Amino acid sequence: MKKAIRKEEETIERPAVIQADHVQGRVVSGRMGAKAGWSRLTVYEREFRLGHLVCKEQAVRDAREEEGRALDRLAAARAFDEGWQVCHASFPGGVDFDRVRTSGGVPGAFVDHQRDAKDFWRRVEQAMGANDWMICRRVCGENYAVAAAVQAIGPGYKFSTLARFREALDALVEGMRRARRT
Repeated sequence: MKKAIRKEEETIERPAVIQADHVQGRVVSGRMGAKAGWSRLTVYEREFRLGHLVCKEQAVRDAREEEGRALDRLAAARAFDEGWQVCHASFPGGVDFDRVRTSGGVPGAFVDHQRDAKDFWRRVEQAMGANDWMICRRVCGENYAVAAAVQAIGPGYKFSTLARFREALDALVEGMRRARRT
């Protein structure tokens, strides 16, 4: 009886409704022949998989350089996403404040790594343009659709939203380089 229950628990189910941003590629078990698990891609990961982080005009001139830039854009978007999650993580509830090193903890306070991350992303924001920051924040941090985010921030880019998103990611890459130097 227990073996039958255990076997059912190991069965990988699929999402109830498979959408365009679902992908079956996550490793669930290290056993040979195990099924891959489902995961949901973020907006920027989906755009990367579709090839939208590569500028087609630049790829004609120098394909390797543009592929490298696309990978840099993806890495910057991923770093922004992880930094966004660190900066907006809530203080753990139910913590015994007597064990905190300071004299009594304050609910909602930042921990050191959150403070460092917040300082870094403030420097990045200062190194970028305001619209570039807002586009990256909405798409990479808040998971807005690229077209909706770009059109809300810069309505003049109605027919070139992907190009504007690539420009914002390039500004993010450069802003991260500048922030690391300081």
